[in-house]
Amino acid sequence: MSQHLGRIVRDAPVTLELDVAERWQQADRGPLAAFLQEMEFRSLLRRFPDLSGSRGAAREAAGGQLSLFGEEPARPATTVAHLGNYHLIGDEAALEVLVAALRSSSPRPLTVDTETTGADPVRAELVGISLTGREGEAWYIPARAPAGEPVLSLEAIRRHLGPLFADPAIPKQGHNLKYDLKILRRAGLPLEGLSFDTMLAEWVINPDSPNLGLKNLAWARLGLQMTEIKELIGSGRNQRTMAEVPLAQVLPYAAADADMSHRLAQQLRPELEAHQQLALLRDLEMPLIPVLADMELRGVKLDLPYLQRLSTELAGRLARLQDEIYDLAGEKFNVNSTQQLAKILFVKLQLSTRGLRKTKSGHYSTRAEVLEKLRGAHPVVERVLAYRSLAKLKSTYVDALPALVNPETGRVHTSYHQVGTVTGRLSSSTPNLQNIPIRTEEGRRVRRAFIAEEGWLLVGADYSQVELRVMAHVSGDEGLIAAFERGEDIHATTAAAVFGVPLSQVSYDMRRIAKAVNFGLIYGQGAYGLSGQIGVSVEKAEGFIRRYFERFPRVHETMQHIQEEAARQGYVETLLHRRRYFPELAPESGTSNSRRQAVLRMAVNTPIQGTAADLINLAMLRLHARLREESLRARMILQVHDELVVETPREELDTVIALIREAMEGAFELRVPLKVDVEVGENWEEME
Repeated sequence: MSQHLGRIVRDAPVTLELDVAERWQQADRGPLAAFLQEMEFRSLLRRFPDLSGSRGAAREAAGGQLSLFGEEPARPATTVAHLGNYHLIGDEAALEVLVAALRSSSPRPLTVDTETTGADPVRAELVGISLTGREGEAWYIPARAPAGEPVLSLEAIRRHLGPLFADPAIPKQGHNLKYDLKILRRAGLPLEGLSFDTMLAEWVINPDSPNLGLKNLAWARLGLQMTEIKELIGSGRNQRTMAEVPLAQVLPYAAADADMSHRLAQQLRPELEAHQQLALLRDLEMPLIPVLADMELRGVKLDLPYLQRLSTELAGRLARLQDEIYDLAGEKFNVNSTQQLAKILFVKLQLSTRGLRKTKSGHYSTRAEVLEKLRGAHPVVERVLAYRSLAKLKSTYVDALPALVNPETGRVHTSYHQVGTVTGRLSSSTPNLQNIPIRTEEGRRVRRAFIAEEGWLLVGADYSQVELRVMAHVSGDEGLIAAFERGEDIHATTAAAVFGVPLSQVSYDMRRIAKAVNFGLIYGQGAYGLSGQIGVSVEKAEGFIRRYFERFPRVHETMQHIQEEAARQGYVETLLHRRRYFPELAPESGTSNSRRQAVLRMAVNTPIQGTAADLINLAMLRLHARLREESLRARMILQVHDELVVETPREELDTVIALIREAMEGAFELRVPLKVDVEVGENWEEME
């Protein structure tokens, strides 16, 4: 079947007449353009000849930046004003006039966009600023340009735009505003009054949206093909910065960014209102932007000499592991080669291949999950797993982190992403500080490299069992609520229920199994998955689950209700109305039963994990505000899911701990109290 699907059909009933194809320009271009847009043939659309009449004139006036495709009868005729009337601000007098005009249009939102020399907002320099207050018109203010072209000094830009940007009474909007905020702040232009971010709005509306980038979003929602940045600056070895591009090309590109953001905001806002999600964007996601920007600009200090020593130590351990692998395999080979490793394991050592699939290269897979199943089959398997774990830790963190230290600040500046997850959890990159393994000794030793400045301390605050507390609130289960109100160890309470013993007789192993039951169920895990995780039979796992639901019946009812709701309306919501859609549950989707069950399990978890994510974000907003209100020097520097890390001067420690507890435990009123565990130390690992 796969071969049939992949084979080119050579006898399709289509006749190709080249002489007719050469005269395609004579066709009715409106339907053709609409068809190409619907099929997402973007490269063909860019090669589409200029259409006659006003559209061609408009495209020429816009500097070739935009093209409008598709001529639905209800759309007005394309005009120059519709595609964009863009202006260059080449001197201070023109800037002064522009600022006065923008002020007079307040309280209409001001849409802002920046052009820079690079993608890293902590290192890139400002090249120019685009502004607009109405659809179809925008202004570009250059701060850098090729020699001989008009630019304004940063001092002049600060003098005129500074008060406008710093005025919180003037709403500011844009696309991916956190980037612009950081660039402008570093240029001495603090941006206040953030009101709407089109990237965040699109993500709140549809967390699975593939159109979070401005160019894709303009294409999907406005039917406009925008110029890609590589068409201006190139790529690879020949890439230049935006500061080297002539203003004649930068103007239509940069101004269109602001114009399209403005148009998108007008379209997205009513949709958010219709979904009752405007409050989520306005009250949580937008205020979170400056909080995350502060954390990213602050950065984290690293103990570089310690990392160097750790790298040397790990290199020695890897060399010893490699020699052990050679001895056990009976020959030398490239341990990092999956094909060579597969030959050693499955050909030479004859390990079982039952249930294993071959890769495209024809070799059996040696992925981590495959090797985990082979543990105990041969001593070499454990050595290979240990080797891989150490090698990944060394390359991903121990050796990579020092190279990411900013030479100006001496600190590492991660980037936190509000978009990209379907549950609302933040993610981080360059470096990813949320993936450092903490259950292994080696992973914890990497945390040891994150240190406080001399005379300062790190305070780590972690929510205790927040997802289970959310489940208690959502379900309203009296037994679960009572256990939390009594301050009991909820895993021990669960163990007493599933094993049928008094709380005082719960053993360590009972508690471990109960913990797996607690978290497994809120992640939608069934008996089969639970049995594999805790190492018991499926029948025994079913017994644990049955007794759990007998003890906490409202939890079971809530899980069933969430699944029914997901199947009925196609989505589920957190307490703050964050949605996740499940198109696989639609009757016409053709989803297999096994896949449908997996999706329903995800649906159970989403309101719980999503609400927990909203809680930590609300806590960040509260703590950030309180630290400023108290005029403290302490600052949040890290967020890892349910944990916040604050760097504080020693003399502020007691005050900061009190504020952390107040902010996190009071972030949201649940039926059960939120509890926070706090630790303090000079580095991220050695804390008490």
